[in-house]
Amino acid sequence: MQTSRSFQLENSRNRDVVRELAAPSIWSLVYHSRAARLMSETDLEQLQRVAAARNRAEGLTGLMIYDEGRFFQWLEGSEESLEKVWASIQRDPRHGSIELLGRYPAPVRCFGDWDMKLSTRSLKTNKSHSGFIHLPPTLIDTLNRRPHAATELLASMAIKSPVVIAREPLTARHAARKIAGRPQHDVLRNVVETVLVPQLAALHASNPVTLPVDPRIAELALLLTAADPHAADTRVAELQALLPSVGALCASLYEPLARSLGDLWQADDCTELEMTIALCRVQTAMRRASENAPHRPESPELPAVLVAPQPGEAHGLGASLDAELLWQAGWHTQLEAPNCDEALEQLVADTWFDALDLSLSASFRREHWLPRMAQTIQHVRDASRNPQLVVVVGGRVFYEHASIGADIGADASNASAPLLAAKIMATLKR
Repeated sequence: MQTSRSFQLENSRNRDVVRELAAPSIWSLVYHSRAARLMSETDLEQLQRVAAARNRAEGLTGLMIYDEGRFFQWLEGSEESLEKVWASIQRDPRHGSIELLGRYPAPVRCFGDWDMKLSTRSLKTNKSHSGFIHLPPTLIDTLNRRPHAATELLASMAIKSPVVIAREPLTARHAARKIAGRPQHDVLRNVVETVLVPQLAALHASNPVTLPVDPRIAELALLLTAADPHAADTRVAELQALLPSVGALCASLYEPLARSLGDLWQADDCTELEMTIALCRVQTAMRRASENAPHRPESPELPAVLVAPQPGEAHGLGASLDAELLWQAGWHTQLEAPNCDEALEQLVADTWFDALDLSLSASFRREHWLPRMAQTIQHVRDASRNPQLVVVVGGRVFYEHASIGADIGADASNASAPLLAAKIMATLKR
């Protein structure tokens, strides 16, 4: 006879097996650096040949961009091989000021059979170089202007293809196998060169169309990252007094302010520490505004929702805003900050929830986190007591690209905290 306890143990073992099968065999690493001296075409040809041979020996693939003394490089392969080559890269005297921009698991390689392609607009000869690829100058300009956005920009070249498979009820490992099982020539080979680079070129050929930002918000973002907090606190209080509710504050002040802070960081106009402190001050202002806000008693007729940032996400402002508005509306709301997928799985396994509100940063786009988020959603569905658990995702990347939510296996994307309740109700009624 199977007791409740034995069932829980068996369930836990099954989840461990699923997690082991879904463990990524591919990791990606992105960094940038400064060349010790300007590189000639001959130098670059030699560098590409040596890097390609090294990567081939280690089973790595990737892309390197060189422009006016600056390197950007994306490497992908097994975690062990990446660590070995990364240690060698850090000792290489041909460059310095090395900064790691991202290291994370991926369900499939983005650069197919490229041992190492190198792109530079300084290539002056017309002869064919099999190891070179031409990228749009606008992309290179954007990388030079916003070096900390390199991971996001390079990942966006390949994010659509691997993630779309997450719509199907497969583990991350099975999804990767399914993609890898397709003809390499048709799916992976030259995917960046023939399909995605042109899309990125169109994106960056001119200034993208964005919603206008209230100049008071942009000014306030600068004040929040300044040394003197008094002027910023005064301005926040002035703007809060103009808006009638916490919902209106979320949509018109807190969320656009978080995006403006992210823009400052991407433009290298503030440090990440300054931006993080500023976000904490925004969250404190929200708490103060909420102290006297009316809220309905909790209603058993309303859904039970677990609100949580994506495990590993340090920015919890979006989750806090979501939880606050649901609580004010009388929903049964549980706000948590799990530090790993296992902790999040345990929450949905122990307690019945009708919905999970899972969020990325309200400031950063985090496009390179999407494969990881797809895995989290799949693991949560496998572990949930509620087999019909509704998963809604939020964060800046979903504010700007709502359709991506479906690509990573979510039931819906939410663009703003005041819309969350209606989004969950509409999804539950489908």
